[in-house]
Formats: sequence, C-alpha cells, structure tokens
Amino acid sequence: MRRLFTGLLALALLLFTAAGMKNAAALAQNCQSVSLRYRASLDAETVAAAKEKQPGLAFWCEETADLAADWRQARATVLLFSGEAGLVWGQPCRAGQLPAPLDKFGCAVSTALAWELFGSEDAVGLTLSRGNTTYTVRGVFESDDLLALLPVEAVPFTAVELPAEAATGQDPAAWTDALLTRCGLPAPDWRLYTGLPAAVGRALAWLPLLFGAAVLAAALVRRAAGFSFPGRDAAFFALLGAAALALPAFFAVWPSWLTPSRWSDFAWWGQTAERLGEMWQAWLTAPGAGRDLAVKTGLLVQAGFAFAQCALCEALRCRFRAARKASGA
Repeated sequence: MRRLFTGLLALALLLFTAAGMKNAAALAQNCQSVSLRYRASLDAETVAAAKEKQPGLAFWCEETADLAADWRQARATVLLFSGEAGLVWGQPCRAGQLPAPLDKFGCAVSTALAWELFGSEDAVGLTLSRGNTTYTVRGVFESDDLLALLPVEAVPFTAVELPAEAATGQDPAAWTDALLTRCGLPAPDWRLYTGLPAAVGRALAWLPLLFGAAVLAAALVRRAAGFSFPGRDAAFFALLGAAALALPAFFAVWPSWLTPSRWSDFAWWGQTAERLGEMWQAWLTAPGAGRDLAVKTGLLVQAGFAFAQCALCEALRCRFRAARKASGA
C-alpha cells in the first residue's frame, strides 16, 4: 500500500511537471514583443510613417462590437490590428492559422465565439461580418471569451507591439528607446516588457526540478561524506561538475540584463530592483486588455503548478526518508 501511494505521488509529480512545462511554453509564445500603450490614440500619419521606417510593427486596439454570421449574432471583444497578428495574440490556433499581415479580409476567432456564431469549432472558411465588412475565418484559437482578431487599414490605434530581437534581452529599456527614436513613435504612457513574465514562468517551471535536484545533491553529499579518499573527492568533483554544466543551460533562457556582470556591484542591484518595480507597476496600472489577462492568468497558473510540484517533491522526500529509517531500524 505504501509503494502504491508513493507511486501515485510520483505519477502526480510527473503530470504536474508536464503540465507546467506546457503552460510555460504557451506563456512564452504569448510574450514575444514589447508592448507600448497610449492613453490618446495615434494619428494615421504617425502610424504610416512608423510602418515605413520600421517594418514588422503591429498596431492594434481593443473594442466591443456586434458580429454577425448567417442568422446568428454576438457581441464580442474585437482586437483590431494592422501588421503581424501573432504579436497581438500569441496563442496558437487549434484549427487553421492566424491571418497573414497582408490578408485584409481574413480573421481569427476564439472557440467560444465560433460556438456562438457557427454552433461549432469547425469554423475555418466560414464568414462573419462587422458592419459592412465581411471577413473569412482563417483560424480558431482556444479561449472561453468571445474574442475575434480583425485586420483593419486605419483606426485609432492605442497599442503597438515591437517584435523582440536577440538584443532585446540585453537591455530592453535601451532597446525600446532606440527603436522609438528610429521609427518616430511618441513616448508611450506604459511599457509592458512581456519578456519578464515569460522569464518568471520559465523559472517557476524549473523551480520544482531544482528543488528535487537540491534534495538529491544533499543526499549524495551526505552519502559521499562517508567515503574514503579518493572516492569522496571524486564524488564531490562530480557534483560540482554537474552544477557547472547546468548553469549555461539556465543562463541561456534567463534574460541577460538580470545577470550582473559583477556580483559585488551593489549599484547594479539597486538599479535593477528599481527597474523591476517600474515594470511591474506598468503591468498593474496599464488599461486591461484580453491578451494581458491571458499573460497574467498564465503566470498565476504557473505559480500554482510550481507550488503543487514542490509540495509533491517534499511529500516524496518524506516518504523516502521514512522508508530509509524503517529499513535501517
């Protein structure tokens, strides 16, 4: 019975780990840009000039509109965008794909909206209308909200997505300032650095594994302490070597601007803490949008997975410790 219970704990840990990794990957997929938000909408001349100077930008705004299909009608949240749809809504489609940047009459809808308008998730190729404009559904993505992505030529855009590059992770603030100067956009009221939630999600996904590795390493150290020379030194060297090999993999996914060049540089710690505070304040004070809710929800779910995994790791550790004491007795 004890072995069965231990096996169930291990199985639950495996399932939670797989779910946590999948959620962290989905969160990173939805965080591939620096999002700029404005209180006042951008004028058409500014948008056109920015597109010409810096191709690849995505402009969008969020509204509520009535959408119709055949004899059905629904009031849904619409993301009106111009540019790369994947920067506006990063979640992959369950069927079809997001409309291409030059596809003026293709759209994507959520599964909830597909059921509301068409009575099925199999909506790729069907049409819906917003006012006098008819769109063809190119893709259907997972969401419980009535949501649609509709391309437009020119509307009062209030948000801009800057596609992240390799240099973005080195200094996101300086990179954003340089790009704003290059494309001629005004200073935004809020800057949302989506790379930060993605990094926190990845860290939470690996946290339970690091917890388990630390417990295993501590057990090996206690066991190796009883060895005689040279077995004891060889075991310690192997543990230190494994830690050294794991560090590059960790720093490969961790933002470089969160890694100090010198750990004794106390000014760096204060500046980084201030910058992190500004970033989180922007996430809390910026007007809420559907895509922001998906990021925040994904981060909360990731934290729940991490807590459950750590609890299961601790339960397994206690089980193994009790079994070892019982066998020793």
